[in-house]
Amino acid sequence: MAELTKHTIRIRMYRVGFGDCFLISLPVGDDHAHVLVDCGVHSKGDIGTIKDAVTDALAEAKNKLAIVIATHAHQDHISGFARCDAQFRACEEVGEVWLPWTENPKDKTAARLKAKNLAMVEQLQLHFAASGAAPKAQFALMNIAGNEKALQLLKSGIKNGAVRYLEAGGELKDPGGIPGLNVKVLGPPRDPAFLAKMDPPAGERFLRMNGSQSEAANGVKPFLGKWLFTPGKSGAYPALEAHDRDSLGQLSGDPEALAFALDQAINNTSVVTLFSYQGKFLLLPGDAQYGNWNFWMGQEGSDALLAEVDFYKVGHHGSFNATPKKAVAKMTKGKFAAMASTQNVPWASIPLDKLVTAVEAQSGGFVRSDSIPVKNAPKGPALKKLPPGFSQGTFWFDYEIPC
Repeated sequence: MAELTKHTIRIRMYRVGFGDCFLISLPVGDDHAHVLVDCGVHSKGDIGTIKDAVTDALAEAKNKLAIVIATHAHQDHISGFARCDAQFRACEEVGEVWLPWTENPKDKTAARLKAKNLAMVEQLQLHFAASGAAPKAQFALMNIAGNEKALQLLKSGIKNGAVRYLEAGGELKDPGGIPGLNVKVLGPPRDPAFLAKMDPPAGERFLRMNGSQSEAANGVKPFLGKWLFTPGKSGAYPALEAHDRDSLGQLSGDPEALAFALDQAINNTSVVTLFSYQGKFLLLPGDAQYGNWNFWMGQEGSDALLAEVDFYKVGHHGSFNATPKKAVAKMTKGKFAAMASTQNVPWASIPLDKLVTAVEAQSGGFVRSDSIPVKNAPKGPALKKLPPGFSQGTFWFDYEIPC
């Protein structure tokens, strides 16, 4: 594994299962400042290393975290803050805690959205308890529910750190007391029209072929069986009557479909940041879905930002709708390294092979967390050789960037 050395940025990705936990160490004088990006694991993809990851991260940081980023309120990104509450509270210092604007209790729009989401989650839990649901829908709901303890710790600042609620368009200079660090906040946007665009258009997805049809590789199909409709060859269909449209609207409220929609909507509120430090650029998109990406990629200068990227944290564990094809293409070939925290449990369709292949081909080095063997954990592809700049620890990968 890579020891911290002067004039070197180090990114450490822990293998925690289906979840994210990254420690970024930035050189400051003869020492380093440390940024923890997410700390969580899905309960159905837990391999039992999250507490060890926290122990290691805090030891590396000498119990001083300049910045803690909780990209969004999903179990697989913040549950570690609840499970390791005592360890975090024992820190000597936490400078700042960053959360998306949608978690700000003083923001009326955020509070309204939060109340609505929690009410729907509660109703879905009751419904699923009474009638059951497909496992994937249950897992999606589990990712949303039960994260209040973690959020309470984060919103307290952990050790009285300054709490920032971030939204697209912001720019932070010297945050966390790190001189020379500049952070562009690319997401989440506030426009509901963008937040609602959770899935990319067909042309922006990495697709697989099903016979003669293209389909999203891990797309959700909530209306199976009798609700599937295949047009015949009879030509045009008459317009629907108003009561028919109302009936279809009620059917589209299928509880399992709603569980997936809520899960993806929260992904779309992810804090997306571009770190600029000593001439190096790190892109950290959380689990941002297409609406979030589409918002900032439509802004002037976005192509130049992508071309500058030296490190990319692959979004949403490598799923089909979290890294648009054009984003990968606009990152300079061979310039950047990438890491994906992923495994195929509890969702067998994650990561998407085509996305992994595309990122690997465009980057100068790529690793995925499930290539690290952990006892009783799902096995990913064996890593034949570490790419340049990478090293491997007990249950983590390191990547070093000289600066």
